[in-house]
Amino acid sequence: MQIEKFIESIGGMSPNTVRNYEQTLLQLEALIDGKEPTDDEIVKFLNSYTSSSLHRHKAAIKIYLEFRGVPWRLSRRQFAIRKRKVPHYVRVEIVRKIIEAADNEDDRMFVNALFTLGCRINELMLIERRKIGKKGIRVTVKGGYEKLKPTTADFNTEITRFARGKEGRIFPMTYSYYYSKLKELALKAGHPGVTPHMLRHARAVDLLSKGMPLPFVQQFLGHTSINTTAIYLEITGGELTEELEKVDRRNDKNA
Repeated sequence: MQIEKFIESIGGMSPNTVRNYEQTLLQLEALIDGKEPTDDEIVKFLNSYTSSSLHRHKAAIKIYLEFRGVPWRLSRRQFAIRKRKVPHYVRVEIVRKIIEAADNEDDRMFVNALFTLGCRINELMLIERRKIGKKGIRVTVKGGYEKLKPTTADFNTEITRFARGKEGRIFPMTYSYYYSKLKELALKAGHPGVTPHMLRHARAVDLLSKGMPLPFVQQFLGHTSINTTAIYLEITGGELTEELEKVDRRNDKNA
């Protein structure tokens, strides 16, 4: 494929767009048999993605074909858009039980901060005392850039007190330690199978359930696309159905 020449030809686009297009074409190149992709190979490649990313990859390939003078011959019906799976999460009550299962302040704060900040473990591990301010915590997120995570006054007071006297990172153990510790505490609390990312999902559902607008939840979690955040609406909708069923059961008993 003429990827290098193509990238040179779109130099006027934003660096982020150029980088995304290049990544798409390199991934496609790795899957094709010949020097250039056939229509069937393009369809197979695009059908491996969900709707949230399919259109981005499709745009890159269409522009590349235009560069080569090749028309786009594919129709929308050829793409079987896969729905994203609804994330596994745990209810807030279960998170509280896991926190209560910890027998020391370090482990309690680890679980509490993982949930409250909606962080990934590796993001949590990079938090230093000097990064905790009155308006929130500066967290190094996915992609390597720093982002201010706003916190409530109560949680800010709690984590500031926890960080007092600590040097460098306030969660200094290894990734495997924290991953195993959460599994251990979840088992102790009677909820085996809970993973760190399920707490991140739990926080997203918690915020939406409390009425936080979707764009704010997107910003809080650091999602690039709001489509990624929107998947949690399916969970909160499911909970609404569950609550309606509970009401019906109570009414049946009282009838």
